[in-house]
Amino acid sequence: MKVEMNQLFDKIHNLPQIPEVVRTLITQFNDPKTNFDDIAKNVEKEQVISLKVLRLVNSAHFGLSRKIGTIQEAVFMLGMNQLRTLVIASGLVGSIPKIEGVDIKSFWSNSFNTATYAKWLAAESKVAPDLVFTAGLISQLGNILIHMGAPAAASEIDQHVKGGNARAVIEKARLGFTSEEVCAELCRRWHFSPDLIETVARSGNPLASDDVSKPANVVYLARYISESHQKGLTVEDILRVFPFNVAEKLGLSEQFISEKLPEILALESGLGGLVD
Repeated sequence: MKVEMNQLFDKIHNLPQIPEVVRTLITQFNDPKTNFDDIAKNVEKEQVISLKVLRLVNSAHFGLSRKIGTIQEAVFMLGMNQLRTLVIASGLVGSIPKIEGVDIKSFWSNSFNTATYAKWLAAESKVAPDLVFTAGLISQLGNILIHMGAPAAASEIDQHVKGGNARAVIEKARLGFTSEEVCAELCRRWHFSPDLIETVARSGNPLASDDVSKPANVVYLARYISESHQKGLTVEDILRVFPFNVAEKLGLSEQFISEKLPEILALESGLGGLVD
């Protein structure tokens, strides 16, 4: 039985909320008036986020020569863009509860990789990297919300997906909407930018409309690569059914993807410590 999306949200008694500093970082991607010193100070006030970020900064992934003890030092050593990535990821992870029926560590691993691959693809297709990184990071939160508001339907959908069916197709048939559309509605309620909302909403099926959304195409490709990698598929297997028609909309040829896929798969997000 299909449900209205508002009905789904009505059934979620504790809708995830994000810290204000995370909302600020997401909504001020390209704002030239952004005061990063103020943001760094606000991050330091969020003790849980600060501790998680500093733990990541001091991990082997970043290979810094000395221990970093403050957010201000982290900005100096890594730059504001890197700190923004760590803070957004940390804030989101801390805002999403563990849900029965969801392997939350696997969920975030897939989300981190999707975001990381999206950022790489953005550089090759002249798309705003921060936009697609964030969209890649959050685009599957709708799946979490479906589990929260309609657990029986979510379990049924998961079984169909495990059987090889496309999630978006099954969600549309079972619910009347996709998890990406649910996430887009969450983004509206979080007061995110129209660009981010549209990217998330269209990332499940970017070719459904005649007008091209390059950011949505990037996120779609990144998620395809991440999910395939998570299933343990080889490079050859991933390329065999690769959505090259989506890549072509970004100006990325089949030869380019085939040559660069091992490089993409070798990327590491450095964010895994957030869910250990």
